[in-house]
Order: sequence, then C-alpha cells, then structure tokens
Amino acid sequence: MKKSHRKDVIIARIIFAAMCIVLLAVIISLGVWLHGRKAEKNAVSQVSEQQNNLPAVQNTELPPVTENPVEETETCVWTNTGVNLREQPNTDCRILTILEEGAELTLLGEEDGWVKVSYNDVEGYVSAEYVTDVDPAGTTEE
Repeated sequence: MKKSHRKDVIIARIIFAAMCIVLLAVIISLGVWLHGRKAEKNAVSQVSEQQNNLPAVQNTELPPVTENPVEETETCVWTNTGVNLREQPNTDCRILTILEEGAELTLLGEEDGWVKVSYNDVEGYVSAEYVTDVDPAGTTEE
C-alpha cells in the first residue's frame, strides 16, 4: 500500500469515528429528551390523579373572605339539594365532604356566587345556588 493511500485510509477512519461520535451524541440527546417528556407527562398525570383521589391538601390557604362579611350573630342556611362542600370557591378544587339535602350550615361569608360555610366544624365553600335561608323544618332565619 502506498504511503499516500495509507494517509487517506487513516483520514477516512478518523472522519468515520467522528461521525459515529456525533450520531451517538444525537441518539443520547434524543433519549434524554424523550425521557424528560415522559417524566413530565407522568408528573402531570400523577398530579391529576392525586387531585381526583383527593390526597393530602397541597395548598392549605383559603382565599380571603369576601367584601360582604357576616355580622357577629350566627346565621344559618340549609342545602336545597345534595351538594359538595369544597375547599375553595371553585369546582376544580378538593371536595371536603358531600352534604345531604337539608343540611344546616353556618354562614361565614359570600364570594362570587359561593358561600363560605361551616359544617360540623369544617369550613368550606358551597355554590350559592344550592343553599337557602328557608329552614326545611318550617322556620325562616333572618
């Protein structure tokens, strides 16, 4: 083999090795990227699953009570149907318990179509459309 031909073979091998290294780096990068996306999707699905399974409270802060504070006297309202007592005034938050029709609640405040209430020493929110100030037993609170 001629000396000049040997140099060409060596150069070709070096170029081939460099191309293999670049290809290997691309494959590894792609694998890491896909693994990261899969981990991200798993994290999102785990959060959704946790919210659906109602695990331990992640955000214990309740939103501020409303512009319309309730007077010092205790005011009662009653549920007019079965309804969810929620942790925050929205339908995407954790359900604390399910109230039966006619459940007596202590009114604590109102906020954007939601009422803050206390039921068996548990404070939460109920949509205002599911409560009434008419006592199902026959007396009306004022």
